[in-house]
Amino acid sequence: MNCKQLLLFFFLVQSIFLHAELKLNSMLKNNMVMQRNSEVRIWGKANPNQRVFVKSSWDNKEINTLADNNGKWLLKIKTKEAGGPYRINVEAGKEKITLENILLGDVWICSGQSNMQMPVQGFNDEPVIGSNNILLNSVNKNIRLFALSRVGNNAPQDTCTGAWKEANSQSVASFSVVGYLFAKELNDHLNIPIGIISTSWGGSNIETWMDEEALMKFPEAYAKTNKESAPVNQRACQLYNAMIAPIINYNIKGVIWYQGESNIDNYKDYPMLQKSMVESWRRDFNVGEFPFFFVQIAPYSYGNSKSYYSALQRL
Repeated sequence: MNCKQLLLFFFLVQSIFLHAELKLNSMLKNNMVMQRNSEVRIWGKANPNQRVFVKSSWDNKEINTLADNNGKWLLKIKTKEAGGPYRINVEAGKEKITLENILLGDVWICSGQSNMQMPVQGFNDEPVIGSNNILLNSVNKNIRLFALSRVGNNAPQDTCTGAWKEANSQSVASFSVVGYLFAKELNDHLNIPIGIISTSWGGSNIETWMDEEALMKFPEAYAKTNKESAPVNQRACQLYNAMIAPIINYNIKGVIWYQGESNIDNYKDYPMLQKSMVESWRRDFNVGEFPFFFVQIAPYSYGNSKSYYSALQRL
């Protein structure tokens, strides 16, 4: 490459760099519910060391921060009591993003193994009793749904795939039936907007939902599940990295969890594994000792294995 070509390359790279687009994290989208009466996090990317301005329509106060050397930025804005819809404007340089149709209310995560993935419309040859009535009465602008795509990763990620959707027959049909009915129950009784984030995978074990620090406290469980040959939804830390890490900056009210069958064989370890997982999630989300409700595995004949029957007696 000669000097002229080198200079051209330099100016081309500089031009692309200077015109990098302002980006918000993948959780921050139109139609979202943000946690009421708290300091919610707004975060994303801009040019390195660029100043970012954020203004919400519920208080019309503008706050700002500087992106770091890598272009990452995060700030907090105070929310008020439940209500909406509102807007959030984000600006950096000549770039501007406006988020519309935002509600303030309570935000919950529905996660875990087994039946938490079961959608309202059911699976093939596995219908959900009463699903038609659920769908006929599902239109509700005060219930918003966000479903993460089911993927795994070897390292913690900061983005995910999904969109906030208002509750209606189409969006509810493919959403977790446990998660949706939980959100509907809260909305009916509290009469406030409810946001529900679904991040679950049937057939997964609890080890894949734990971060490395939490799981390494159990060397045997880590060694058993940290294998390339294991399915993604049963491999150490995979689902934490891809389906929990990307949402830890999103302020929440609490979590509901469904225990699954994949840990029947090591049921003796489950109470301590779950305790470690809950503690690490509370640390990572950094919104205090949020409630963590869970459903234990339902009684079922899992075969002749003594460990299966022992698990049923213990649980």
